[in-house]
Amino acid sequence: MQKEYSLSWQMAIIGLDGQQSSHGSLEKRGAVRGIAAALLLEKLLLQEGNSLVKEELERELKAGLEKIKYLKKRDSDKLEKEVTEELKREGILETVPSLLGCDINYETAGLHIEEYRSDTRAYLSVTESIRGEILEEGPVTLECICLLWLFRETGCIHEIFSVREQEQIQSRMTSLALADEICAILWRQEFYRSSEQIVRSFLRGKKKLFQNPYLEGINLLFPFLDRRQAIFIDFVILGTDVKRRREAVIAYLTEKGHIVETVRNETETLLKIDNMYYRIWPKTLVINRVPVQGANLQPVYR
Repeated sequence: MQKEYSLSWQMAIIGLDGQQSSHGSLEKRGAVRGIAAALLLEKLLLQEGNSLVKEELERELKAGLEKIKYLKKRDSDKLEKEVTEELKREGILETVPSLLGCDINYETAGLHIEEYRSDTRAYLSVTESIRGEILEEGPVTLECICLLWLFRETGCIHEIFSVREQEQIQSRMTSLALADEICAILWRQEFYRSSEQIVRSFLRGKKKLFQNPYLEGINLLFPFLDRRQAIFIDFVILGTDVKRRREAVIAYLTEKGHIVETVRNETETLLKIDNMYYRIWPKTLVINRVPVQGANLQPVYR
């Protein structure tokens, strides 16, 4: 890792990226609980000189996670403010216009929404470090195990690892848990709230227009939160080719303050918008009986 970040900062860099800064959401609350859990792990597992025996560790971990699972909104907002202010001072996090604000429904309503964006280098530093450690042969550090668990419980793991890689992680973590008591204790703990899983309720409101193909035919190993939303950008597409439509979307999003680049993914070209990948295709929506042409952007989970 190019720069050493604490466990809680690493959780914040990944968990808060792309989440609305001015409004609450299930996904952001999950990320903040992840930061609280990371602070707990720093105290119980990663603090130098800590020598809790197995029984004490499991007892304190369970007690701490029970509080975190039902973290009050006031305490959640306070922790979010403290952590984001620290990261902003370090230049690791910034507040930018939300991608959701580019959606036709929000654009025409004149709504201004802001979201957090993590520094790209910091984001890649965390994700590539954990990917390299868990997917390659060799020892796995306790910090890596903690991050995997945090990402699992907050739904971030689906943005970092493919379904096949998640199966590999599950198999390797099962082996590590058999050989290490601390790993076993941690891996069987939970603090996500199943009632918040979008697996159950993601077909609500606008989401009916953008059913997530990531969920089709997948037996999810880990809790899933649809942390990114599809958007529809309206513009005339008649007489344009794929490249020109993509260029029009890139120009529009760049003008709105987003960092956009094209990325090849086997036979298709994706858009990397800020730190997340999106699939783009032309679409026509009927709004108030009027056909509206444009492009649909769908988050690509690995």
